[in-house]
Amino acid sequence: MRQTTLGLSLAAALLLGGSAFAADPCTNSFSVDPRLMNLVMPDAGILAGANVTSSVASPLGRFLVTKLTASGHLQNTPFAALGFNPLQDVTEILAATSASQSSPGGLVMMLGTFPVDKLSALATSGSNKNWQVGAYGGATLFTNLSAKGKATIAFAFPNDSMLIAGDLNSVQAAIDRSTGVNSIDPALAQRVNHFSCTEDQWFTSSASIASLFPADTSSKEPTTGPLAQIAPLLKSIQSFSGGIKFGDTIALTGEAVENSPQNANALNAVIRLGLLMVGSVSSNQKGNQELAGLIQLLQTMQITTNGSNVDLSLNIPESQVESFINSTPIGIFSIRPAANIR
Repeated sequence: MRQTTLGLSLAAALLLGGSAFAADPCTNSFSVDPRLMNLVMPDAGILAGANVTSSVASPLGRFLVTKLTASGHLQNTPFAALGFNPLQDVTEILAATSASQSSPGGLVMMLGTFPVDKLSALATSGSNKNWQVGAYGGATLFTNLSAKGKATIAFAFPNDSMLIAGDLNSVQAAIDRSTGVNSIDPALAQRVNHFSCTEDQWFTSSASIASLFPADTSSKEPTTGPLAQIAPLLKSIQSFSGGIKFGDTIALTGEAVENSPQNANALNAVIRLGLLMVGSVSSNQKGNQELAGLIQLLQTMQITTNGSNVDLSLNIPESQVESFINSTPIGIFSIRPAANIR
């Protein structure tokens, strides 16, 4: 599923990598559930995950839940009408893609408590003509049909505690794998274990950024100007990883592995230049001191180069993020909540 692949690559590009890998002990006493890992395609190139329980229980998580509750978003959604609260009823999320141009596809998998019977009743009601509910490999399978009657997306519940979503072929293949013990690239699996143990939200890859773009885009790339110099550096990144640890201080860490030390040094310089340009924006943010403060915090990002690796780290006081959210007049808290399903 190309949308999933591009979504993961965009997230990677925005965060630019992950923390440098080391054999650290599990600080969360948490790692990816083997049941989810058994669903992952063997040729997976990018994985991303979230410990929803620890994220929601963090200071920022509690703050956001309070804001969402006060705004009515949690009470006025189709989920609420089904007695389902994603922030309470989902405990873990894992996303995976092969990051392959020849076989695009992806999966989003969750553990939690899901109202499968209520969802089935809703999907088969007269008002929902685009959904079909059936069975596959012992799982309850939901498929969304296009105007031509072809399945576009699907999600399945092997049981009431597991959800698998993606394109139909990827979901069915995951169900086929669910009864066995499967494996991915050992080096990638080791990084998955590390990040899921030490971070609340994370992503890691064994795929180059170049593999995420369609093969026919090279002719559309700029040949002059700054972008012409930056694009090759981004495409030469061989792997990337990153994570966020929530607490009184929000810690972001990242790593991008270039194809040579020379390109690593060049990428380091590009990032520093980008931070300087962003810093210049803060001088024009006199009307929003919170935003200006966050921009200034970017200037404290630590960027180091070790061989072909470019490592990044940034610490942001959680209270400062709260102040910024409270000062923002737009966003999810100003959007009118969806009406309840009747």
